[in-house]
Amino acid sequence: MRKNILLFLFVISLGSMRSQEYSVSQIDPELLVNADAVIRNSHRKTIIKDLDHVVTYVTRVVTILNEEGERHLDAYQYYGEGDRIKSQEALIFDAAGEEVKKIKKKDFEDQSAYGSSTLFSDSRVSYLDYTPRSYPYTVKYTSEFIKENSVFLTGWYPFEAYGVSVENSVYELENPMNLSIRYKEENLDSLQVVRVTDDFNFKYSTQHIPARKNELLSPSFLKIFPHVVFSLDQFSLEGVEGQTQNWNEFGKWMYDNLVAGRDRLPDTTIKKVSELTKDAKTLEEKARIIYQYVQDNTRYISVQYGIGGWEPATAMAVDQLGYGDCKALTNYTHALLKSQGIESYYTVIYGGGAKRDINPDFTKMEGNHVILNIPREDSTDIWLECTSQTNPFDYIGGFTDDRFALKISNKGGEIIKTKKYSEAENIRQIECNIQLNSDGGFEADFSRSTSGVPYGNAYYLAEETQEDLREYYRGTWRTIQNIEFENIALENDREAIELKENLKFTGERLTTVAGNRLLIPLNFIQQQNISVSFLEKRTMPLHLARGRTYKDHFVFNLPEGFEIESLPESQSIKSEFGNFSINITAKDEGSGAIEVDRFLVLNEGDWPASRFIEFQLFIRMVNKLNNLKAVIVNNAKS
Repeated sequence: MRKNILLFLFVISLGSMRSQEYSVSQIDPELLVNADAVIRNSHRKTIIKDLDHVVTYVTRVVTILNEEGERHLDAYQYYGEGDRIKSQEALIFDAAGEEVKKIKKKDFEDQSAYGSSTLFSDSRVSYLDYTPRSYPYTVKYTSEFIKENSVFLTGWYPFEAYGVSVENSVYELENPMNLSIRYKEENLDSLQVVRVTDDFNFKYSTQHIPARKNELLSPSFLKIFPHVVFSLDQFSLEGVEGQTQNWNEFGKWMYDNLVAGRDRLPDTTIKKVSELTKDAKTLEEKARIIYQYVQDNTRYISVQYGIGGWEPATAMAVDQLGYGDCKALTNYTHALLKSQGIESYYTVIYGGGAKRDINPDFTKMEGNHVILNIPREDSTDIWLECTSQTNPFDYIGGFTDDRFALKISNKGGEIIKTKKYSEAENIRQIECNIQLNSDGGFEADFSRSTSGVPYGNAYYLAEETQEDLREYYRGTWRTIQNIEFENIALENDREAIELKENLKFTGERLTTVAGNRLLIPLNFIQQQNISVSFLEKRTMPLHLARGRTYKDHFVFNLPEGFEIESLPESQSIKSEFGNFSINITAKDEGSGAIEVDRFLVLNEGDWPASRFIEFQLFIRMVNKLNNLKAVIVNNAKS
């Protein structure tokens, strides 16, 4: 009897201990600051049993503090043909740490890993679909996953995201076959890390990482936060084995096993393209015609199929079907160029608005996109985004600009860098003539040209309807009251890679009426406005990813009977972060018009957190000078 009582008390004690373990009250208050979620425990263990047999065990306990924290739940597993989720389970705990629900593998949601735009894919995801009753709550997720591919080895990323704290993180990689393995540690000096490693096996652990805020103009997460990556020298992808230690060897393996022999075309297509290009005087002119042919005759559809989703569909298939993904359309364009004697290269890259490099110093399977490189001996290379039906020739914009990529050929792989758009190329330039009315209203004749990376975010406007354009400009220029458009004409100059906007419009209360005076805001259309607030302490480095130039010329024509009473002084600022100048002059001996030339350059660059105050002062001075006003007076009422 006594033994039964003791056993009962022991069981109750264990339940109480587990309840306390996952109680939110047990979290160190320091880890709650700036946090949307707290990783209570993250333990990932990978065992490489063979080149085609890799087992991963995951235990992940995360407390979700609010709705924003939901995106850090991460209770899921991607899998493809040949992979197997052996086990998967989730336990849900309330704020007090009491278990409220248990979700078994059969109750996880299972669906295609890609959206409706994907035509074919053998990749799926099994994920926890749970709607909480309240916050905070905790999820303990466990899984065992077996995959046949060893080319992708998940690394250690203890600091998972902005807004996430970590109590405990452990990573283990066991390599019982003693396969040759490489690894690279990045930014680990910022953590207290315990390492237990040898030539073949690795264990990393750390504790107590407070959440970091994603401060304005911070660098990309992967660039500055700690992580460790791994790669086998010998590997398997969907049963295709490879061996490599450098990018040249790896690119050769990719070419031989994924790309080679897939560029054959029908004779009828070759004849058609030959006819289209017969009058072209240069290889570049031929390439331009062929790129337009691809845009006119194909469309992008995601196809995550083939060898691990990395093998392009054949040029024959794309020619017949008229569609393909980035791999297939790039390969198809390469094949068409090759048929006309033009050299081009299939190039693997990370696509996205935030620049991300293929790591030039560490060879592993990387990238999420493919574009085409055409070398030029006497100039910069030509780059083609083959998935776009609207991109101009040799324009890649902010999706793949200025980053390391892997160029693939029958000679091997080569790390090269894509086009970088300079501050001078990333330009928006305004010419505007404004006729002021005595009641504070105006009529404007407005022209703007946009080039470089900003062009890629704007050229689509040329295809919009007049109604949609009116709504767009009303939304963009909210400070202009009762704006009405007489004319909107846009031209997308694909040859010059420039968007030209020409508008005539009217508005009210541009100026402020003060008796017989009008106060004129000299910025009229504000192209760039960075809002910076002073922080108690800036923790993140300052990162300006791309330089920009803004050049404005405004002419304010005075109403009849008015003349200039006072003009602000012209001023300029020079800084490491950029330059700004505003030049204000009176035309026609001070009675006819006010002319304003405004010039702003923001420089690309990286600076330590300690320099952020200087950047704030620069931006605040720019914003202050953007708010300058002129005063005109109606002499007829004096």
